[in-house]
Amino acid sequence: MGWRRRWSLSWMLPVIAFLVQGSSTIRITRVRVPPTLEVGGQGDLDCTWQEDNDQMYSIKWYQGAHEFYRYTPTARNPVQIFDPPTLDVDREKSWGGSVRIANVSLAAEGPFHCEVSADGPTFHTASDAATVKIVDLPDGGPVIKGLRSHYLPGDWVDLTCVSRRSRPAPRLSFTINNQPASPGWLEPQGNQMDHEGLTTSSLQLRFSLRPRLLQDGDALVRCVSEIPGIHQQVTEEVITTRHPYHASVLGGGAAPEIRPALASHAVCLVLPLLLSAVLPHI
Repeated sequence: MGWRRRWSLSWMLPVIAFLVQGSSTIRITRVRVPPTLEVGGQGDLDCTWQEDNDQMYSIKWYQGAHEFYRYTPTARNPVQIFDPPTLDVDREKSWGGSVRIANVSLAAEGPFHCEVSADGPTFHTASDAATVKIVDLPDGGPVIKGLRSHYLPGDWVDLTCVSRRSRPAPRLSFTINNQPASPGWLEPQGNQMDHEGLTTSSLQLRFSLRPRLLQDGDALVRCVSEIPGIHQQVTEEVITTRHPYHASVLGGGAAPEIRPALASHAVCLVLPLLLSAVLPHI
């Protein structure tokens, strides 16, 4: 019985050693990427690993299924770059497991994979990924359409705020005199995507211009376009019930619309003077 026990132990020891050694292979400890990048922007990717019983042979970065960077420390040219159509690699700022990407496009959105391979005899490979979100900010600030030059108390105000071509679509909102517009005055936000995957958004506001909304004859309307945590732009317009003013015909600055009556009166005064000057010569 003793020899059988010794034989079974001698057979198990190599297996145990193999299992212990196999559990201490090369592994990735962290993959760090920018959570969000703007179209045309740049950011840093970083991959760190632990070798344990293995020795690192190469590091590769993938955007989707496309390998765009490889670092092989034992090679004559350790860094190899394979620029994909979705981004550029800054060679000067890339080394080891750290890569600077630039000029990213919308198509660069998605997972970025880091792959670390060990040298022989194990040739183990470890990989991990993190996701980058790409945003395309709106073309300019929001625009408020439908504003009239003059209103009367009780008139209906019908305005539309438009934010052009972005990804993702912004969240639009209205305020009146710095207070959120009543939900009952708003239509649901509309979002229309074009063939490039960019969205033009619009929000309609319709309400009665009640006297309580007027401050010295005016009401301040703002439209806010916001992509939370990334972008915010505000456009404001003044709704007025005050009469418009025009330049004075006498050159004395601004004057109300009754000024033309004064001008006709002045013509009547000038006409007798012209006649008195002409009649003695006839």
